[in-house]
Amino acid sequence: MSRQGWLPIAAELYEFDPPVWVFGGIAEEALLEGSISQEHGDIDVLVDRNHVSEHMDSFQAIGYPPFQVLFEVVPGQPLVLGAERDGMPLEIGVFDTVGSSGDASFVLPTGDGLIRIILPVDTFSHPDIEVGGMRVRTVSPLALYHMRVAFIQTGVFGPPRDKDVMTQARLRDSLLADVPEDDLRLRTSPA
Repeated sequence: MSRQGWLPIAAELYEFDPPVWVFGGIAEEALLEGSISQEHGDIDVLVDRNHVSEHMDSFQAIGYPPFQVLFEVVPGQPLVLGAERDGMPLEIGVFDTVGSSGDASFVLPTGDGLIRIILPVDTFSHPDIEVGGMRVRTVSPLALYHMRVAFIQTGVFGPPRDKDVMTQARLRDSLLADVPEDDLRLRTSPA
């Protein structure tokens, strides 16, 4: 789907309260290119598990039908939900908050069992950006980087595509060039 389709949806999502954050390919392109002009198969948003039910009403209000569970690691706690409106798939990644610091996290399977991926402290504090005259709220570049590392390392969504590897390198070399190597490492804990 071209940018003419995704930008209005990103703008609709920007209005959600409590907020949702765009991640994945659309967020990467918006942050790296300042535009959304490439083809994208869906728009990915990150949602706090504590607010999923109220967000379902917001998604319905902008024309999305009921969401289906697409991926669930822990029974009864969906990790990815999906729905489609007018050929525009939207996938919700659900995060949990853990610990006294309230860090955002999610659980993924590995060959050795389940692990909790703890997202960076700055995940939700990146400034909103303007793309094509519309406001877009994305997770931080470091959070994008960490999520992709988690997906690649666990192989949970299949082997990495060439474009994923190239985007990781671009994030590292441009937006994360001043980030210490230790901060690029995933924080994990047993699930």
